[in-house]
Amino acid sequence: MTNKPAKPIMLFDCKTSQNVFGRENLMKAFEKILDHGGYCQGPETKELDEKLAAYCGAKYCSTCGSGTDALTLALMAWNVKPGDAVFVSSFTFVASAEAPVLLGATPIFVDSDPNTYNMDPEDLQRAIDEVKKEGKLNLKAVVAVDIFGSPCDYDKIIKIAHDNGMKVLADSCQSFGSVYKGKHAGNIADMTATSFYPTKPLGGYGDGGATFSNTNEENELIKSCRVHGMSPEDHYDNVRLGMTGRMNTFQAAVLLQKLTVFDQELKDRFRVASRYDNELDSYFGKQKILDGCKSAYALYTITCPDRDELMAYLKDNGIPCGAYYPRPVNTQTAYAKWNTRSVPVCEKLSKTALSIPMTPYLDNEDLDYIIKTMNEFAAQKKAKAA
Repeated sequence: MTNKPAKPIMLFDCKTSQNVFGRENLMKAFEKILDHGGYCQGPETKELDEKLAAYCGAKYCSTCGSGTDALTLALMAWNVKPGDAVFVSSFTFVASAEAPVLLGATPIFVDSDPNTYNMDPEDLQRAIDEVKKEGKLNLKAVVAVDIFGSPCDYDKIIKIAHDNGMKVLADSCQSFGSVYKGKHAGNIADMTATSFYPTKPLGGYGDGGATFSNTNEENELIKSCRVHGMSPEDHYDNVRLGMTGRMNTFQAAVLLQKLTVFDQELKDRFRVASRYDNELDSYFGKQKILDGCKSAYALYTITCPDRDELMAYLKDNGIPCGAYYPRPVNTQTAYAKWNTRSVPVCEKLSKTALSIPMTPYLDNEDLDYIIKTMNEFAAQKKAKAA
């Protein structure tokens, strides 16, 4: 066994970037906010909206309070309501299903592709056919999650959705910075939601999110809905149902600083992933990234038939890891009444998927140790099976 690195290995690293963009620059930005006093949706949030839209090539970006807010606001802009069917991934964080449920819609859970771990277009088509045959729900939208930062098969998913009169909301909460066939996350589907939670590729220092659109009508609806459904003409006339979904200005200031190092962090995430791809034993399954696509690598996730044993082994050797996600959403207590479809790939992934350290600031010593330790586990398993 290689000696453990002198410093602790991090599963996520939400702090080190301060040493790169300069903590003093962040403090100056905070002082500027304290001076102008616009603590919520101040000028920094408008600047961030413009820079995020420009980064991904979308016409409009509206920042908000969280990734869940971003998902919900997009669906509000599409008037998702009771009686609507919204097709969602099951192997993911709960927010993708939570947003339509909060609006009274019915989540229809779709299985994952066993190689990409993303929504399986073929099962999406089967799910649509089943809902149409039953004839009780209105086909409304598809929420496609870019799991672990890797883009979905949007060509197929968008075609299936549009052929059935539905729009596609890209849940890019883990994938801001990813690329799908030349297009950046935020400018691929009909609308996009992302998150700036600290562990995301572009992570802030608290909750934050954004919704991207290419139509002024959708963007204006989002801006209204994020402030209680307020009319742009009369701030005391709330013309639709809404929510409190604003981004605070301090969070915008953090993200403006993080944007200055974001491209380099993406390159370093790719550097880490490339070493894992090339050097981890074939005993571990590796997520397939579609041709012509680049993952943002929010997480690097392998599959292992002895996942729980591997998890314990890594933790005993000082390597943090996490099972994302140990329960498909359709099996969770609040969603059990909508557990009407079989999603066997999701169920298998929930028992075999394990995320290992993925930060831009892992050095070669860290990576040598992680890879060697994992490969030793694989060698032990292979020897026992021989």
